[in-house]
Amino acid sequence: MSKNFGESTTASATYAGFSEKNLEEVTQGSIVVFGAPADSTLPRRSGSSNGPKAIRQATMNALTSYFNSPSKTVVSLDTGKTRRFKSEVIGIDLGDLADCTEVTTETLKQIDQLTAGVHDQGGLPVLLGGDGRILEGMTTGLQSSSSELGLLVISNRLDIPKANGLTSKTLSSLLSISPKSDNYPILTIGTNGIQPHENWKEIKKVHGNIISAEDIHEQGEEIALNAIQQFSLKNNQILCVIDAGVLDTGFAAGTPGLNVGGLTPLQPAEILSKANIASKLVGICVSNVAPLLDARGHTQYAVAEALLAVMGERLFEEI
Repeated sequence: MSKNFGESTTASATYAGFSEKNLEEVTQGSIVVFGAPADSTLPRRSGSSNGPKAIRQATMNALTSYFNSPSKTVVSLDTGKTRRFKSEVIGIDLGDLADCTEVTTETLKQIDQLTAGVHDQGGLPVLLGGDGRILEGMTTGLQSSSSELGLLVISNRLDIPKANGLTSKTLSSLLSISPKSDNYPILTIGTNGIQPHENWKEIKKVHGNIISAEDIHEQGEEIALNAIQQFSLKNNQILCVIDAGVLDTGFAAGTPGLNVGGLTPLQPAEILSKANIASKLVGICVSNVAPLLDARGHTQYAVAEALLAVMGERLFEEI
């Protein structure tokens, strides 16, 4: 690990102003952020190597109103409620993986080991990417120390992409599970309907569920929230994946792939802010943010807001 390690960073360059520390300093209950600036490879568009930095900066911008307030509070103009950013939260930013330019087996091994190390010391690992393939390393790391794991995926895909000789994998293949009727190991939100039929079958085979972007557009966000509620009842340890590829390219173009008919930039944050799963999170993976492909900057801001939303009560409280 490094801060593209060995390089110093200022507080404004860390995630949410968290302290720069090492893995050995992770303590129980801490939120531990680290980046994997791995670029996507052909046929996907490049630019994801800038993802971790862009997410950090967008998060700081999203929190400006809180940080400008001596009490770290903001009053909502919509609800009139006051919300406080918990500056007492133990937050750590480990920086980015060193020499991480593309996803390789070594990259996945580093993510695996770091994720497991953070989890074993009682921290919540938050991985910023970077190409979507990084998810494989995080799931492996969590499963090395967690007996059960539910995968909540906000994405347009039902698989993770191939990279550098690594073949694509279905989401269900990432989990060490046996298909039992009472399981609910995977829930995907925002899926694009143009997916290989085999990938749909694999999710259903393990009794997972798929809420497509079309479902949300036609029936409203409530269908996603109801699915998350049922998923949460079945899973006490949840790994949440926020894939920028879920966003419609017309609204937010900063991803390695194209997605027509995806979610709007506001929908992931709106859904996750009402999901109330913060207490069950054992990991968060944010991927496929390629800021140089989005001149308006919508992609990184949408993802930053979604990440803050899913952490909910861990970072904020209403007063």
